[in-house]
Amino acid sequence: MSAGAVRTQVRTWAAEVATSTGVPFYDTVNVEVNPTDNVWWTVEFNAEFHEGTFCEPGYIEQGFIDCIVIAQPGRGDTAAIAALEQIVPALMAKTGSKVELVSYEPIGEMTNGSADQTYRVRSIINYAYSL
Repeated sequence: MSAGAVRTQVRTWAAEVATSTGVPFYDTVNVEVNPTDNVWWTVEFNAEFHEGTFCEPGYIEQGFIDCIVIAQPGRGDTAAIAALEQIVPALMAKTGSKVELVSYEPIGEMTNGSADQTYRVRSIINYAYSL
């Protein structure tokens, strides 16, 4: 589980990116949402490594954020991929925080290409956080 500071900062950046790209962002972590947008996105947090004592000076955390785009099923992948190709670079450009977005991975399917209840693609964004 990622630190609260990571979650807060990324959610702030996500809201800014949603405004700049026009792709709606919904926080879905422990919140039930039912968007009606044809394409929208969310994030999930995954801490992998840490050094030091949590919440004390010198603490370092590394992990990744799943940046997930959800689209209506049965409409192909074009809209979802176009959205993710806007969102990831916009997020990666964010700076000025103790959270640093370090790198990202290529777009991947989350629904094995099938027209499930929703169609999902994602890009993993690696982060570093230090106090």
